[in-house]
Formats: sequence, C-alpha cells, structure tokens
Amino acid sequence: MQLEELITVATFNEWDRAEPLRQRLEDAEIPAQIFDESLTQRIWWFASPKAHIRVRVDKANYEKAKALVLEWDAQDHVLNGAVRCPECGGSRIEFPQFSRRTSLTMAFAFLNILRVIPREYYCRDCHFTWGAEPQAPTPKLDVLNWPIKDAKR
Repeated sequence: MQLEELITVATFNEWDRAEPLRQRLEDAEIPAQIFDESLTQRIWWFASPKAHIRVRVDKANYEKAKALVLEWDAQDHVLNGAVRCPECGGSRIEFPQFSRRTSLTMAFAFLNILRVIPREYYCRDCHFTWGAEPQAPTPKLDVLNWPIKDAKR
C-alpha cells in the first residue's frame, strides 16, 4: 500500500480503541493499518495529541470498509471512543485544523502556538470545525442582552 492511496476510516484518541477495528477489518479481508500522528502533533504543532490515531484502508477498499464500519457500529458500537464530527458524524478528523500538505503550514503552526489561531478539530467530510476545549454554555439574554435571572429568586 502506498501512503497516497490510504484513506482514514475512523479516528481515535487511543490506540486501544483503534486496534479492534483494524483487526475486524483485516478479518473481513480488507487490509487496514493504524497511523499514529502523535509525534507530529507534539513536534510540529506543539500540541498535546488529539484525534491522532487513524485506522486507514486502501482507496480501492474505502467504500466497502466505510459501509462495514457503519454496520458494525450500529450493531456493536465499534466507533465508541472515536472522534466524530458533531455536524455529520464522520470520523475523518484532523487536529489541529491545518492541512499537512501546504508550504504555509509552518506559518499556521507559528500562529497556532501563539494562540492567534485557535486549535480546532476539522472534519474532512463536511469541512466543519469545532473547538478543542468545551465551551461554557451561554446564559439566556433579554432584549437588552442582559442575563435573565431565575424568577425563583
């Protein structure tokens, strides 16, 4: 398998969650591998690794593998622990959200380190981005944008 021909089927934060899926794909006669991007994220992005374990298959087997993974997830929840897009549910996720194939990557990395550009997850299926840190819920506001206090007080 060549590197350019491999497509991510599922993304995880932990190797232990990815290995059973890889093995199950192998048992279904679909060659699969696990790609660990944690070293790249630590060195290149100065980030603690997130969404760095990827189960990948050959491009020719991608559609079959994707269908099997969705079927297995409905039956056995094989994607428990997978990083999934809140918009489309896809698991082809990158963190941080920058392309690894551009010459401007170093500039983005520098701005990301300085926190000028926030670190966000990026879905390669629907192109949605979302924050790495959970956001505090915004309070309900009245017409003047003042927080609405509980009537019980």
